[in-house]
Amino acid sequence: MRRLSQILPAFWIAAACSNGPPAADPREPPWVARVNGEAITQQEYELFLHQQDMEESLALAADSEDSRKLKRDLLERMIDTRLLVQEARRHFFTVEAKEIDREVERVLGQYPPEQVEELLRKQRLDRDGFRRQTEQLLLIRRLLEQEVIDRQAVSREEVEKYYQTRLQEFVRPEEVRVRQIVTRTEAEATALRQKILNGASFEDLARQYSLGPEGKRGGDLGFFSRGRMPPTIEQAAFEMWGGRVSAVVASPYGFHLFQLVERRPARTLSLDEARTEIQRRLLEERAKEAETLYLRTLRERSNIERDLNLLDRIH
Repeated sequence: MRRLSQILPAFWIAAACSNGPPAADPREPPWVARVNGEAITQQEYELFLHQQDMEESLALAADSEDSRKLKRDLLERMIDTRLLVQEARRHFFTVEAKEIDREVERVLGQYPPEQVEELLRKQRLDRDGFRRQTEQLLLIRRLLEQEVIDRQAVSREEVEKYYQTRLQEFVRPEEVRVRQIVTRTEAEATALRQKILNGASFEDLARQYSLGPEGKRGGDLGFFSRGRMPPTIEQAAFEMWGGRVSAVVASPYGFHLFQLVERRPARTLSLDEARTEIQRRLLEERAKEAETLYLRTLRERSNIERDLNLLDRIH
């Protein structure tokens, strides 16, 4: 059986980390770092710098220690990304084209079609470039999920200890669940209120007439506590009794009718109620620590070179 050092490329078992580049190849594009022999070019760095909206900050701090620190911190982030992509490929992770397409559609679909091209232009990307970046992010996500996140666990005892030592975090203020109908005119709201008092369904009328986006849900605003809504809306919501309909309430958004669905008094969540949230918090903390350690290990076994002289000249 061959030894590990005979199977793996040499750069995976190297531990050297140099701050100065070797003699430059005149045919090679200028690079600010090389990660296991793979260049992060000056052009890639400047594009990433632009995409992070840091150009203005660097201009304000030009030729200062703050500027150098910002640029070096950004370079280290790029090095981390390159290390993770390389490790994903070493594990033979791949992302299917249809998965990339779905993610591209999910991200770009959050914006009106007429804004998408402008957003890409501001990022100095075309759709192919955005797709390549998306593929890298999905590769990294798959790597971290399998090698880091999915390996974390939280015990029942840890959940209980977290709950007992942070009980105050699970105190919930009084909350109300309210439906609303929003109209353009006071006359419309008054007419709808009379229909409800005569027995019409608040939910049905909200679906038919409300201007608010929650209208399609029967006007359901869900639960909220004090301080979460505009004062006029909050006052009407918390002064109502169950099932009753408010008077017409005017606001900058139009004219409102409210119906109280449910009221929750202030209380402390039980351990069972808080368990899922506590597990999520603990797993996030643990995964963050594990990701930091994972990256540190990748760095220790990798060959990373930096051209800090070139980096300092970038403005």
